[in-house]
Amino acid sequence: MTFSRPRRVLLAISCAFSACCALVSPIHAQTVIGAASTPDRFNRLRDYAARPYISNPPVSPDVFGTAAVGAGVTFYDARFRRVSLADKHDASVLAIADMVRGLDPAAQLAAVQSEVLRRVKWSHDLDNMRVADFWSNAGETLARGTGDSEDIAIVEMQVLKAAGFDPRDLYISIGRQKPVGAHIVLLARTPAGFTMLDDRLGVPMSAQGNRLFTPVLTIGQGKSWVHGRRVGGMALHASAR
Repeated sequence: MTFSRPRRVLLAISCAFSACCALVSPIHAQTVIGAASTPDRFNRLRDYAARPYISNPPVSPDVFGTAAVGAGVTFYDARFRRVSLADKHDASVLAIADMVRGLDPAAQLAAVQSEVLRRVKWSHDLDNMRVADFWSNAGETLARGTGDSEDIAIVEMQVLKAAGFDPRDLYISIGRQKPVGAHIVLLARTPAGFTMLDDRLGVPMSAQGNRLFTPVLTIGQGKSWVHGRRVGGMALHASAR
């Protein structure tokens, strides 16, 4: 069956959203909080409030050969907002930031990733928090000394912000990594382009040259994107917002 160009574009967008739903649905089911939930720290996952309007949003993360399409308000926005606003004055975060302050962006990324991986050993949320999926604040992860991929990415993000990185240039990207499956990385935008900080690789990598990671959903300051592929040389122009 042959599709016209407009239909191929819609098909690509549909596939991207389907992939996003397939990735996040199992996690969503593991962390649903109901009216009967106890008012403990994990109730922070109930925050589905709409994001405030940002007049100067982050640059669209068209990385790994994808086209990023605005996704509106997603399940992960509340998590991102919570962890990105926390620990601005945490002593452990500031200590690492002080070590890299004044370095050029590429050197900052390499030094922060190296230091965070030295301090935080990979461990599953079931072992850390006794829940299937939870995004810890940077200070919590550093104090514990263990965390999974998103916890490590969050620590790196908060340290870089404390060291002077523009928050609009830092993104959490949720996707799939060959051959491990679901995975989360930090994306950092510098004058040289987008760089990926992946705890499994251990060193910063260009977000264009890596073909092992496929982004599905990326969250930045005040905006989220779902990723698709350009079809027939045409750019995707669609947004839920």
